[in-house]
Amino acid sequence: MAALDFDRAVQVARGNVEKLVPKAKNVTLEEAMTSSDGKLYEVTFSYDIDREDNFYGIAPDNISKLASLMGRRREYKVFLVDAFTYEFRGFRTYKEK
Repeated sequence: MAALDFDRAVQVARGNVEKLVPKAKNVTLEEAMTSSDGKLYEVTFSYDIDREDNFYGIAPDNISKLASLMGRRREYKVFLVDAFTYEFRGFRTYKEK
């Protein structure tokens, strides 16, 4: 097996976060590891996503801001990168082990 290059795998995964989830904010690297068979990098990112609801114009400004903050959720996804070619292979929802 070739030498591991986590930096490269993380860059590939991060590029796909930006491409596939363009509304992601506060993207944070949570974990990077290889799969048990050594064929994939499993790179976990968390990020904020705002709800699509638009509360502006419905209530006074401060209430609108509060509603907007309450509509934000944190998501966790595992991005899969081939350990030999560094090609993006997909992503899945993060699950606690």
